[in-house]
Amino acid sequence: MRLSKQTSLWTLLTVLAALVPQAASAHAFGQTYTLPVPLWLFMYGAAAAVIVSFLIIGLAVNKKPTGQGYTTTDLVSSLASSHWAVQVLQILSVLLFVLTIIAGFIGVQQPYLNFNVPFFWIIFMLGLTYLIAIIGNIWPIINPLQIGVGWLERLTGRHFTGVEPYPAKTLGYWPALATYYIIVWLELFSGGAGIVPRNLSVLLLSYGLITIAFAYWYGRQAWFKYGEFFSVFFGLVSKVAPLEYQGGKIKLRLPFVGLLKDSADHFSLVVFIMFMLSSTGFDGLKETSTWGRFVASLPVWLHGKTQLLDSTFLALSPFVLLTLYWCFIWLMRRVTSAKETTGQLAKVFAFSLVPIAVVYNVAHYFTLLLVQGQSIIRPLSDPFGFGWNLFGTAGYKLNIGIIGAATVWYSQVALIVIGHMAAVYVAHIEALKIYPNTKKALVSQYPMLGLMVLYTMLSLWIIAQPIAVAPSALPQTRILRTQ
Repeated sequence: MRLSKQTSLWTLLTVLAALVPQAASAHAFGQTYTLPVPLWLFMYGAAAAVIVSFLIIGLAVNKKPTGQGYTTTDLVSSLASSHWAVQVLQILSVLLFVLTIIAGFIGVQQPYLNFNVPFFWIIFMLGLTYLIAIIGNIWPIINPLQIGVGWLERLTGRHFTGVEPYPAKTLGYWPALATYYIIVWLELFSGGAGIVPRNLSVLLLSYGLITIAFAYWYGRQAWFKYGEFFSVFFGLVSKVAPLEYQGGKIKLRLPFVGLLKDSADHFSLVVFIMFMLSSTGFDGLKETSTWGRFVASLPVWLHGKTQLLDSTFLALSPFVLLTLYWCFIWLMRRVTSAKETTGQLAKVFAFSLVPIAVVYNVAHYFTLLLVQGQSIIRPLSDPFGFGWNLFGTAGYKLNIGIIGAATVWYSQVALIVIGHMAAVYVAHIEALKIYPNTKKALVSQYPMLGLMVLYTMLSLWIIAQPIAVAPSALPQTRILRTQ
């Protein structure tokens, strides 16, 4: 029976692969790269790797986890001895936040001659995300807004415990998700408004004041758990890291197992994770010729309303993925006759999608960090664009040939496959926690395996599609961004 199900699944994959183009090209810094073999072979191979990993995990991991589900090794028994280093990092974090705001107000308004644009959009939004995925969640330590709230508490002599209790049951993580949407929209669809230095400074200053106000009203702990976007986002990303910070200690653990420590505690967090997936996916999809043909097929009265269409589809994108995810979770519940509701199971397995979201973000944007990340070198010497040359780097020019197209493609494929394998592992461990025996846990993962394979193939299809327009024709925010 099991062989029959696997055969049926493989047949389904064959049909899906047959529906995609038999050849593709990927872009890297304006270089066109023709795949050495047809795309469907890469998709077959990636799907097979995920399926084989499922079989190996199913056979090798068959014991119910105890405790938090993984073991750790203490690397540093106490951070107290590093108190001075933490203080230095906190002061540096606040100074960088202030510099970013000031640079936007008083500096030149050319985005990449001003410190604040490359620092926020490239170094902070991408670089810090990937750093946290490697070294763990240092954000609570260096968050300038959380540090600022702490300073205000000491200055006023009162703790921000909240005027009103935070309505966690109703609001949940929706405020953080709303901020997430605004940030992605500004970066992708604002027509360049999000990279005007003064606009960015207004945004950061406003966000800082709003955060402090809500931390006072709802309490510091509650707001930074539910409402502050970066705390929620970096908290999820850090779960894939091999390091964790707990009780003043630095602990070593296997990568991705931090996702087993807990699960989504509110439906809004499930949607947040879906948006982590869909925002990156839609950013890639909208640049393809396939998407261009779809938009061209829409009613004539919608032609030319690109910003409206992009904004609407971006808002709908997490719910499209949520619907797909919900169907597979419902199927899981049906095949196992689980006593848990579909909604409960959706929250339990939501964290298994985080590895996919993280690695797809890296696969999609790491070339942007490598190339456009160099744009911070020049304003380090001249942060306001006044013609300074403090460190001798004001004349630095970007090296756009830092990595080749073939390396980009194979790195993307490897990242996507590894992420989906990790997702399969996390989902299997979660299944062992809630189902009474190993067989039922394994059966429950057949629908999840189908979902992971579908995500794998879709991800590879998106990154392999030809770009709709040449990189030089893209808006300023998209220059040198690659698939």
